[in-house]
Parts: sequence; structure tokens; C-alpha cells
Amino acid sequence: MKKLNAEWKAAVLAGTVAAALLTAASAEAEEAEEAPGLTAEELAVDPPADDFDLPKEPISAAEAEDIVIKPLAENGGYFDEQGRYVVDLMQQDSMYLAIQIETPDGRPVEDAEPEFSIEGTSRLLRPEEIAMLPTTDEYGIVDFAVAGGDMGVDRVEVTYAGESTEILVNVISLEALSYATPLTGEGFLAWSDLMQAQVRYEDMTLFAEIPPAVSERSGDTVKLSGFMMPLEAGLKQEWFLLTTHPPGCFFHVPGGPSGAVEVFAAEGIEVSWNPIVLEGRFEALEESDSAVYQLHDARLAEQ
Repeated sequence: MKKLNAEWKAAVLAGTVAAALLTAASAEAEEAEEAPGLTAEELAVDPPADDFDLPKEPISAAEAEDIVIKPLAENGGYFDEQGRYVVDLMQQDSMYLAIQIETPDGRPVEDAEPEFSIEGTSRLLRPEEIAMLPTTDEYGIVDFAVAGGDMGVDRVEVTYAGESTEILVNVISLEALSYATPLTGEGFLAWSDLMQAQVRYEDMTLFAEIPPAVSERSGDTVKLSGFMMPLEAGLKQEWFLLTTHPPGCFFHVPGGPSGAVEVFAAEGIEVSWNPIVLEGRFEALEESDSAVYQLHDARLAEQ
């Protein structure tokens, strides 16, 4: 092993980690040649894995004849007692979903453009609103999302080439989960209005169609109530997101692009896990590289 250690060190010092790994593997393989391995009889009983785990070659949508549509969910879905695919979603939150289109023998169908529809109070965010690619990729997958509406069960249907699948969205309110809820009332901007913005991405730039009820408030001093999603270290935040409900993951913004407001507070606001009320100058952005909405010169306001 002294030889191995010397060659490993030399390779690492040369800045070639890949070469170091290959050197180590080669030396270990030479040592392993002298060690007994599996006999032919043992290999026949338990043969090594072949290429059945490798992804299959995709087929173009134009060439695919028979297809199967499978639903997928960001946080995992489940099948109910009737065999329906269900996802749980908090009210005014958003969840990334996807479908995978394959041939019956498991070949991914590429460049397919399925149709999406929804029944209920939740809002559908189609592929062009959340992703760079509105068609299925080389794995047969295309992403979309749903923003939760009122508490209840909504139905998403995806159809393509005469086949369809459905996803039931079980929307759960904050009250049902014993969470405090943001304040509403006169002078407040409502999250239900903010989340009506239609968003799409082009070349890493966010474009939004702002609803009139919101765009007409751009430049005004408004009140917003929501939950703080810190973006900085420290007990006081000068830059953070205000979201529709408590954030559970820093890689997932509750409510999606139109369900959060980027907040700038020069004096800093103390971190809180309870709903807060802010007042500041509101700005709605039709084109941005970060957020649809911003709140400038933000400060805590009376509830």
C-alpha cells in the first residue's frame, strides 16, 4: 500500500483528482486479481446486473403510437382507496407537479405537449409559467404546478394522444392545521389578488402579467400581512421574503413566484415565526430577475 499512497498523493498534488481515483482503482484491481472471486456456479445462481437499470432511449412524440401517462409530485403523492392519485397542498401554497409520458414498454416520449385543465378554486400553473421547456424532456417528463385555493378537493386532468390521467389536490387551510393566519381587511393587499399574476420565464428572466387590481396599487404605500422567510443571517432582517404561510423549506417559496413579496427594510425587522404586518411602498414588476412584487422602505405596522 506504500506504493499506492505515494501515487495517490502525487496525483492529488498534481491537481488531478480524477487521475487519483483511477490510480487507486487500478492498484486495487491489481491486488484483487490474486484474490479468489466468485465461481462460475455462484455467478449462475446470482448473475451480475445487466443494463436493465439503464434509462431507455427516448422516442419522439411524432413516432410514439401507444403511450402511458404517469403523475409525479414534488413532495410525494399517494393513491387513495379508490386508486386515485392524491397530493396534499396547503391553502395559498404552491406545489410542483409533473407527468411522465412513456410507451407501454417504458421508452420516454420526448417533445410531447400535453393539455392541462383544473376543476376547483386552485390555480393551475402550466409548464410555460414555471419551466424553460413546455414539452416533455428526454425522460418523458414535463413540470407544472398548482397554487392552492379554498379548502377542498380540486381535480387536475392531463391529456395527450387520447390518454389522460388525473391528480386530486387536497387543499388544507391554515386553520385546519392550527396555524395563525395573516391579517386581512381595509388597506391590506390580499394574497388572493397577488397570486392571480400570470408568470412565465424566458432566458432566466421572469415576466408577469399583473392583474389590474394589483398593478394599480404599484407605487402606493400599502399594508401586507404574511410570514417572514429570512434571506440573511442575524436576528434582524433588512432583506427577506414575505410569504403566504410559514416556510417549510428554503428551496421552496410558499405560493410560488406570485405568492411572495421581496421586502427591503433599511432598519431591519426582527425575525418572527408568527404573521407580521408590514407597511411600505409597493412595486409590481412585469419583468424581473428575482421577484414579481417588492416592498420598499418596509416597517412594522399596527395590526
